[in-house]
Amino acid sequence: MRPEAIQIIKDEHFAIAAVMYCLRHLVRQMRDHGEAPNFPLLHAILDYIVSYPDRWHHPKENDYLFAAIRERSDIANALIERLEQDHRDGHPRIEDLKTRLNAFERAGEAAPFYAAAEAYAQTEWDHMRREEDELMPLAERVLTAEDWQRIHDAFRENDNPLYGIKPKEDAERLYQRILALAPAPIGYASGKGR
Repeated sequence: MRPEAIQIIKDEHFAIAAVMYCLRHLVRQMRDHGEAPNFPLLHAILDYIVSYPDRWHHPKENDYLFAAIRERSDIANALIERLEQDHRDGHPRIEDLKTRLNAFERAGEAAPFYAAAEAYAQTEWDHMRREEDELMPLAERVLTAEDWQRIHDAFRENDNPLYGIKPKEDAERLYQRILALAPAPIGYASGKGR
């Protein structure tokens, strides 16, 4: 039987991917079709990325999933090192994206923001694919039921002070704000009815 923690992680990936889809869609609508920038939505997307994947999801992957795999086997060390580097690189990349968004909003410098947003979304999708397609199958082979229970408990914990007060609720509020600000096709495609 597949560990429930895997589905929790995949559900979190789905939410992150939906936000990345929204970001990429907005960029393409502005760049390719001349749509007016929706700056409140763009800021909400970047706030979500900081509050959810960067501060909550990735640290739990590092501290629980990756650590448990390393404890059981060294076969994934190179892959885990790459995934952890992706996590470390995430914060500077999102800060750069926020700076470029501010320059776009203030001075109309759209092209640097468009390029950085496209690159960021693609990098996040590639990262999640590596976790799901390469790491998860290995984790299923090497982790014990006790390991999975610890991982499950960590990802289900909403009030862990290590990650802030109720980080999941804060992220959910931002996610709902993104969906509310998004035009109908984006909201529908990104799981508005979830």
